[in-house]
Amino acid sequence: MGAFLSFLVFSRDYPPVRALGISLFHSVAAFNNSGFDIMGGLRNLIPYQDDVLLNLTTAGLIIFGGLGFLVIMDISKKRRFKKLTLHSKAVIVTSLILLAVGTVLIRLTEDITWLGAFFTSVSARTAGFSTYPLGDFTTAGILTVSVLMFIGASPGSTGGGIKTSTLFTLFHTIKGAATNEEPHAFHYRIPQVVFYKAAIVTSLSALVVCLGIFLMCILEPGIPFEDILLEITSAFGTVGLSTGITPGCRL
Repeated sequence: MGAFLSFLVFSRDYPPVRALGISLFHSVAAFNNSGFDIMGGLRNLIPYQDDVLLNLTTAGLIIFGGLGFLVIMDISKKRRFKKLTLHSKAVIVTSLILLAVGTVLIRLTEDITWLGAFFTSVSARTAGFSTYPLGDFTTAGILTVSVLMFIGASPGSTGGGIKTSTLFTLFHTIKGAATNEEPHAFHYRIPQVVFYKAAIVTSLSALVVCLGIFLMCILEPGIPFEDILLEITSAFGTVGLSTGITPGCRL
């Protein structure tokens, strides 16, 4: 389906056979959150930044692949939100909130369209496609994208990051501690051992990212800090987004 819808767009700019190959490759790359740039010249999807069909098709594939196969199976079997497992509910709710918050923050910090902000918010969750050059983003925009990349997709999905379920667990446990209540979500209690695991994953991941940033600051002193932040976080989350410094880095 993704390849067919993408073909409708690429066939306008390429011969049929070439357009079919690009469409198949692009759809697989989008669903698997790999984000390989088949266009060449580091253009990515910038030439199609205003193409609604390609943007929504690509975003849909990214989201679908990033939910995780367990969630996809759960949705296909039960088809009602109330009947879904706690894991599926946590993944869906957290993903929707991150998409909405990311879209708004990127739109407020960057001079791009709402479509571009939405696509960037989706892609930053480990897909790696871009319709606007990140090298032109403000520091606030780069920080927003970096946070989204650090969180990443969901367990059992094709994406990276610390995972949405980890963030979900941390949020509800901290919320319970702040309100002096037992941590719970959707009428389910969150065991303390789950919080410990989520805290360990987040802490160790943050440590790895900070160490990578520190080493890059030493080895590449001429590169701005925000570019290094995005580059390292992108590598950690297996995203592939860059402000354009990758080809010139020695490390």
